[in-house]
Amino acid sequence: MPRRIRAGVIAILTVASSVPAVAPVAAVVQQKVVIIVGPTGSLTDNYRAKGDTIAAAATAAGATAVKVYSPAATWANVKAAVNGANIVVYLGHGNGFPNPYNTTEPTDRDNGWGLNRTTTNGDGDNWGSTMVYCGEKALLGTLTSTSTAQWSYCGGSTNTDGITPAPNWVMIYSNACYAPGASEGWDTPATESVALQRVRNYSYPGLLLGGGAYFATDMHEGSQQLVDTILRNPGMAFGAVAENANGYDLYRQRHFAHPDLAGTRIWIQNSGDPTSGDYFLAYAGKPALTPSGTTVAYAEPVPPPVPTLVERSPAVNASGVATTVTPSVRFDRVVTGVSTSTFLLKRVGSGSLTGTVSSAGDGMRYTFHPAVALTAGATYTVTLSTAIKSLEGVALPPTSWNFTVAGTTSSGTVTYNPAAQVTFKLGTHTGYQFSGTGAMTAVKSYTLGKDSSASTSKRQSITNQSGSWFYITNGVWAGYWLRQSSVLYLTAAPVAATPTAKATYSPAKALTFKMGTHTGYQFSSTGVMTAQKSYTLGKDSSASTSLRQTITNQSGTWFYVTNGVWAGYWLRASDVLYLTP
Repeated sequence: MPRRIRAGVIAILTVASSVPAVAPVAAVVQQKVVIIVGPTGSLTDNYRAKGDTIAAAATAAGATAVKVYSPAATWANVKAAVNGANIVVYLGHGNGFPNPYNTTEPTDRDNGWGLNRTTTNGDGDNWGSTMVYCGEKALLGTLTSTSTAQWSYCGGSTNTDGITPAPNWVMIYSNACYAPGASEGWDTPATESVALQRVRNYSYPGLLLGGGAYFATDMHEGSQQLVDTILRNPGMAFGAVAENANGYDLYRQRHFAHPDLAGTRIWIQNSGDPTSGDYFLAYAGKPALTPSGTTVAYAEPVPPPVPTLVERSPAVNASGVATTVTPSVRFDRVVTGVSTSTFLLKRVGSGSLTGTVSSAGDGMRYTFHPAVALTAGATYTVTLSTAIKSLEGVALPPTSWNFTVAGTTSSGTVTYNPAAQVTFKLGTHTGYQFSGTGAMTAVKSYTLGKDSSASTSKRQSITNQSGSWFYITNGVWAGYWLRQSSVLYLTAAPVAATPTAKATYSPAKALTFKMGTHTGYQFSSTGVMTAQKSYTLGKDSSASTSLRQTITNQSGTWFYVTNGVWAGYWLRASDVLYLTP
């Protein structure tokens, strides 16, 4: 997403008088392209710049470009602009389903646009106070008064017909979370089934409203290129438009029938870095349909099949495995690229083991032979990388699983679930990372000015190292082993692991703040603090919260506060800050 801003206005761009008086390239009737830029905080300037390049491309192709940019991108302004539009491009926050926040799909706010509540809050993207998600129901005109904020800020009683674009219109989402199937940056990358479900949901309202095609792209200049292609090629099949999209890769495409719309297809593409494996390009519609509304002869390309594991040994989460095990796999087809750099065996909390990889000679079955026997009681991870490919060049999806060896280590392996707490006494402590043979691969020292603590998930011995070691899961030494000693030991009582459950409160719930000093924070998507605000309360107080969740790389559970001193900030749950009973 983008950067920060000045006041935006709705500007209608027509072809300048200096342009030669020739017929528009796209069609006899001049096409209308609407570019919406929703509020995205400090990123909004970046989106406005992207919107300007899209508008310039549309104008160059003979269309009229209408820009509705934050802070003027309210429902009323956007709805008016979209009337009769042939192409609508949205840049801003995405809100789709499945997501980490809801167990059911709230279509009043999902599958639509994140817009300004009013024109007076700048680019503020606090969805509890300055931004509103006008979702599927708003687009379709089926919103009801039970939809709380969405009802009043997405048209209310005047929204009886939803948006009214031109027949056969095209909806393009640019850099919006969930729209192409991808997760948010902090979240686990989408699986194929999750990505398909997200595109199914997001594409539904536009296609139901007579849309000819749905596109979602996070590719470089993806929306600009799509707009240009559609306008300049009114007789091109939308399937061919998708094939010509920036970043399109047939080997990474997956095609499905749309579950809700007969004769409609969904194309999704895993276009992320091989280690992240997320979905950044999507198309939905009838591939033989054209921007002009005609249907042409078109043969949908068939993506080559993905290599699939049909056997693996040891099995997923197997226990009691022999120390002499040689992990093996079998694929459903011939693959290439299997080696000690793509078929890895790693002890949890340590580095990868050395060894060799052998083939059965059929190109489908491979075995990893560790150089040393595995450690009794230890847990190992088998990882197969995306560098393993079929003969057609299709990459294996990132694949890994764990198994545990029989027995116990000399001092016994203890697993803490929920996590336990380790006490660090004041002074200097050193953490280590080890290879499978116990060789040190990384070291980190830090001096504590006072007693401190962190969480541990396991205590065990380390090959060729003396003593018992704790594996630390948070704080300075997250991912490191530290040796148990008189100044580093298990705290008397175990502590619960950081909760992973997320809760959305609609309507908002009340928080109790006990008298004293509290500090609120704002974070980046990676959990880096970007702002903080401290305030001392002279008596017990309260405020409203709309969301409770964990924060990436931060401990504990956090409440998102929507009013008062800390509106727009996160505060950690504690015995002095909690949901009002």
